[in-house]
Amino acid sequence: MKQVKIGVGFGLWRLGMPSTDMIVRVAEHAEEWGLDSFWLSDHLLAPSPELDVVATLSLLASRTTRMKLGPSVLLLNLRHPLLVAKSFASLDYLSHGRMVMAVGTGANLADYAACGIPLESRGKRLDEGIEVLRTVWREPNASYHGKFFNFDNVTIDPRPTPRTNNDFGTMDIWVGGKSDAALKRAARLADGLFASFQTPEEFGASMAKVRDYAAGYGRANAHIESGLILLCRIAATREKALEEMRPMLSAMGRGAEQFLERSVYGSAEDIFARLSEYVAQGLDKFVLWPIAEPAAWPQQIELVGREIASHYNARAA
Repeated sequence: MKQVKIGVGFGLWRLGMPSTDMIVRVAEHAEEWGLDSFWLSDHLLAPSPELDVVATLSLLASRTTRMKLGPSVLLLNLRHPLLVAKSFASLDYLSHGRMVMAVGTGANLADYAACGIPLESRGKRLDEGIEVLRTVWREPNASYHGKFFNFDNVTIDPRPTPRTNNDFGTMDIWVGGKSDAALKRAARLADGLFASFQTPEEFGASMAKVRDYAAGYGRANAHIESGLILLCRIAATREKALEEMRPMLSAMGRGAEQFLERSVYGSAEDIFARLSEYVAQGLDKFVLWPIAEPAAWPQQIELVGREIASHYNARAA
């Protein structure tokens, strides 16, 4: 069995945002707690405070040395991909090759209206954006001609550290989402599928479709990984965790029960039991997103590291 890796989601501050000092303190201790990675949410117009992805990744990179860092998911199609390519190449250089990226269309359609981007072009712009990133990260003198993006003789320097763990040789690009279009995009263009808030059965069905689509695109033997975001709350018992989650669930309104079904909560043993159902489906990379008010947020991150991530690290060792 491959090692189960546990990262932490960073953002979605619906219960309030922690202070800068608190964020720095957590980042400085995250690796000793056993955490594998930090993954940042990306929203333009959000119902709660949201930090800029590139700025926050810069801070986290400066306070860590080994952890992988990236967005999940970056709204690539809201931005010109050359600007994204430059920013993330710089982040990769500053972090000594630790950047990863998950991209997607997001769920807030108001973001696109605010940026003047027609909704019907979201998917194709995302496809071209991924192709642009790969092109300028690989080639010292790059050209690209698509429907939305056209350029000649562009050089991004420094380029990201070449990767040997995937089929494209660039910084990993994973695709987020669960729609059929997202699964096909992952199968055709991505190094992995980054799903959010799925049951074990839903995840298994999604990955089966990705594999089937990949074969149709000539990528039957492609190296396509998978990861999953789950909301998380650790407490002495499931009842205590549920009680502590109530403010967040209330803020979600009608969708609360569906999110609860796609969350892990309770004691460490409760969480291991639930994660084992996903591991049985072939999943070995999890991003646990703490449901926590600012005062409880550092402790929840530490518990994810010490109680959950370190458990799997010890088993692998």
